Amino acid sequence: MNDTMAPTVKPTSRAALRRIEAGNMALCAHCDEQVKFAAKINRMQVIANVYVDGRWDRVEHFHDDCYVAAGAPYGEPSAPVNKVKTRSA
Repeated sequence: MNDTMAPTVKPTSRAALRRIEAGNMALCAHCDEQVKFAAKINRMQVIANVYVDGRWDRVEHFHDDCYVAAGAPYGEPSAPVNKVKTRSA
């Protein structure tokens, strides 16, 4: 390795906690039920990027409770990102 190259990091599977958005058609990888949006309920899901042998393989969706029941297979999910809506001038 020379001084100008950064060391390569092997990607690993990881999980993120996110709001369920309208129109979501994903199936939960644990219970095989649809991860459904509900208008007045702020439901959350866990989305996991899964890597096999250092290469991206797939995305898995979980109900937040199902992810815990499955033993958090991709580690502790990262916290949701707060999106601040601003008005255009």
